[in-house]
Amino acid sequence: MKIAVAAYPPEWHASWDALATKLDTWVAQAKGQGADLAVFPEYAGAEAALIGTPGADPGPIVWRNAMAARADDWNALHSDLAQRHQITLLAGSIAQNGPQGITNSATLCLPNGTTGTQAKIIPTPYERDEMQITGGDHLQLFDTPLGKIGVLICYDSEFPLLARSQIAAGADMILVPSCTEFPAGQTRVRQSARARAIEGQCLIVQAPLVGQVPGCDVVSANTGRAGLFCPPDYGLPSDGIIAQGDTDAPGWIIVDVDPAQIAQARKTGQVGNYADWPLQDGIATTLTRL
Repeated sequence: MKIAVAAYPPEWHASWDALATKLDTWVAQAKGQGADLAVFPEYAGAEAALIGTPGADPGPIVWRNAMAARADDWNALHSDLAQRHQITLLAGSIAQNGPQGITNSATLCLPNGTTGTQAKIIPTPYERDEMQITGGDHLQLFDTPLGKIGVLICYDSEFPLLARSQIAAGADMILVPSCTEFPAGQTRVRQSARARAIEGQCLIVQAPLVGQVPGCDVVSANTGRAGLFCPPDYGLPSDGIIAQGDTDAPGWIIVDVDPAQIAQARKTGQVGNYADWPLQDGIATTLTRL
């Protein structure tokens, strides 16, 4: 399959129609190059609240509420794009209302109109303290015609047991939409994504937010580098990098990938990280001090 991974620059728009036109153009470009799956970043949904002109920044809570108020419209727009362009589409995450409170959630939209949502399980300190974002309470695995897809939003990728749960349940790939302000944050997410690919012997896809947005503290500055990662093993890239874009360069990287070939490393690879994971269990819970 072909996977399109966005390094996506959010921006202000004069109207909702202008935003919809931008996204339609992006999705059409991905589909026009043969993409079966397109992945947008974390907090790309901030654009749903960036209608008008920049002014004095009202603060993170106001932006959270503004996103939540447009979340249904945002997700409906992406579902329509997925159906019209006949592509599987991970909408950029957005603050949205849920049973447990306002979460940071991303919706996977299928060409047949089916949708499903994954909330970020572990909000960052900024999200918890400044935005008062609530963490999700369960992981999803989306069974699609392209395979079983898991989603770990940004910081969630830094916690191995979350990825392990999805991979043990049969995930063929894990999508990591990300939003990081500084190079250190981008490094943490990128290196974590690569580590998850090694541990799970699985395809990991990272889509970052890039660029600057005046007047919006939540996405004021963003840095990242799109990438697709795999375990370095027989028949796969020796550095574990299938493809990557340039840092902070907006646009798609579109790559032909076979998740089954990547997962074959679990059976015939040089090492057996996936199969050997349980060997940690008895040792990791016991510690002797000298």
